[in-house]
Amino acid sequence: MDSVTQVVLGGAVGAAIAHKQLGRSAIVLGGIFGTIPDLDVFMPAADALASFTKHRSFSHSLLVLFPFAFICFAVLKLKFKTDIISNHRLFWFCCLTLITHPLLDVFTSYGTQLFWPLAWHPISIASIFVIDPLYTIPLLVSCIYLWRGKNERKARRGNHIALMLSSGYLLLSVFVQTQMLDRVKLALKSKEIPANKIFIAPLYPSLNWWTAIVIDDGVFYDVKLNALTNSLEMSPKQDLGYAAIEVPTPALASLDWFTNGFMRLEEIDGRLVATDLRLKKGTRGYRFKFALAEKDTDGWKEISPFRL
Repeated sequence: MDSVTQVVLGGAVGAAIAHKQLGRSAIVLGGIFGTIPDLDVFMPAADALASFTKHRSFSHSLLVLFPFAFICFAVLKLKFKTDIISNHRLFWFCCLTLITHPLLDVFTSYGTQLFWPLAWHPISIASIFVIDPLYTIPLLVSCIYLWRGKNERKARRGNHIALMLSSGYLLLSVFVQTQMLDRVKLALKSKEIPANKIFIAPLYPSLNWWTAIVIDDGVFYDVKLNALTNSLEMSPKQDLGYAAIEVPTPALASLDWFTNGFMRLEEIDGRLVATDLRLKKGTRGYRFKFALAEKDTDGWKEISPFRL
């Protein structure tokens, strides 16, 4: 999710746990901890593709964040005494403000490596757009209300309600996604297209417009749905382009793993271009395209990947 959402989620979670004990510090520290996992964007990477596939890896791993929570706890323990906040409350403050960040990211299309360094595919429920005001606004309002400090008891109750509303919105997104998936499968069945591999996600910051990618034996179908109008549009089958290259390069293998196979290859201006089909840019085009090789007289020559 976007940085503002992660900050206010961390602040709201931190306030729910320790606002009574720490006051505004719970909001500030919660917001800081809620941002920490995304600091991996400042880590150097070998190339653009490595930066793409390594984001949301070690810094979003539960196997890393749980031990890191103990370090944060030890640091805060030096600042806050036991008579202000108990040890177990302080630890859960550190732990939950950290791990709610990657858990929320799981609901987006990008994918999150929750169990890095285990070689599992990035986990992506893909039921919510990367920026969704309907999720963020209740948490933002709650943090502002708490910060103002008027009627703290009422503000803390409002914060709990805001967290329930946002969490309920996530559950609603999964429910709507399930309904959209059933409609896609029904449409595929009517056209006698196998429904073995489908990726479905919101197209815009709402739960109204959805897009699905259906992969079947070297081809894919692009499907657009509207939850309110009950409309469904399916494109003609399109070639995934896997025949464009005979020997997969390490970069290609990395992208194939990261996208879980939802990837298209094509030749553009003498370059082999790989596209992540999961991440759309509006109704046309895709957000992430990478040039992986160039064509010469002997075939494809591997290059340092760069984003187009």
